[in-house]
Amino acid sequence: MQSGVIDGILSIEDEAAGIIEDAQKKAGEIVASANDRAAKAVSEALEEARSRGQQDVDAAEKLLESHLAMYEDEKARILSGEAHVSPDVLDRAAGRIVDRILRVSVQGER
Repeated sequence: MQSGVIDGILSIEDEAAGIIEDAQKKAGEIVASANDRAAKAVSEALEEARSRGQQDVDAAEKLLESHLAMYEDEKARILSGEAHVSPDVLDRAAGRIVDRILRVSVQGER
């Protein structure tokens, strides 16, 4: 009788150990899966931010090219004699335009 009770207790202990082992395996799998999902989410967010940043840079470059083209056209018009503005004034104005564009671009990145 006592050996039957002892066998029953040992059997229950073995079953409990198996349950604990299964639970630990499942917990490890859950943690690994959560870690994988988190890494994927971070990677996707980083790629999205990188893409938005590149779009901002592209837009700033287009704006700069547009302003530089306008400056060149105006400079050519002035130098051709249609207007009377010194080249020094044009260079200062162009510098101010470039500074303003760069300031707006930097503020847009924040």
